[in-house]
Amino acid sequence: MLEVRELLIKAFASAWRAGDKATDRDSYITSSINVINSIQIQPEMIYAEEGQGLVDGEQLDHIEDLVRADGTWVYYGVPAENFFLVTWMPDADAAREKVATLQQEGDCVACLVDLAEEWRPAE
Repeated sequence: MLEVRELLIKAFASAWRAGDKATDRDSYITSSINVINSIQIQPEMIYAEEGQGLVDGEQLDHIEDLVRADGTWVYYGVPAENFFLVTWMPDADAAREKVATLQQEGDCVACLVDLAEEWRPAE
C-alpha cells in the first residue's frame, strides 16, 4: 500500500518528466502539491481540483490514507482546466493504451506513474 501523499509526489514527478519541463523538477512538484484546492480519494482513483491551494499548515483530509501499490497508476491532467486525476488500472498494457488515447486528445499531460520515483524537497 502507498500513502496518498507519496503516490501524488510520484505522479507529479512522472508528469514533470512527460511534460514540457518549463520549470525545474523541484518547483514543479512543490507547486503541484501546493495548488491542490480540493481532493477526492478513493482506493483506485484520486481526483483533484487546483485553485488558490493549501494554506500553510493546512492538511487535506485523507492525504495520509492508503491506496493500492500493485497494478499501474495513470496520471491525467488538463492544466487549462485546473484538474488532474490519478487512476489505478490492473493491467499495464491497458494502462499504456489509455495513456496513448489520452495523449491524442492534446492539451493534457498523460503518463504512467513511475512508482520507483523518489523526491525530497530541496533545502
